[in-house]
Amino acid sequence: MEVFKLNENLKFTGEGNLPLPHCYDWHKRMIQLKLYGTEGCHLCDQAFELVSQATQPYANITLHYIDIIEDEELMNAYSLKIPVLTMGNKASLSWPFSAGEITKLIESAQ
Repeated sequence: MEVFKLNENLKFTGEGNLPLPHCYDWHKRMIQLKLYGTEGCHLCDQAFELVSQATQPYANITLHYIDIIEDEELMNAYSLKIPVLTMGNKASLSWPFSAGEITKLIESAQ
């Protein structure tokens, strides 16, 4: 698994084990977001940029980008809806979504 640091607060990882939280985040609940999309999807690229910007103020966010093309079940579930942003099993946002909606999603987990 590769971890790409996009900014000081957001980590971008492939699907797999989650990185351990930073020591200064021990008191906060780690929030795991998943962005479902696929390579070559310009809307997915826009969603990734929007999520990156909206999550910048938070130090306890981990974003997993999941390419649906590699999984038939995900293709069936998301192929007409991507990009889709989820947080755990509780909530999801289908495109189009705004920075404000992302913030509400994050704040609901704080």
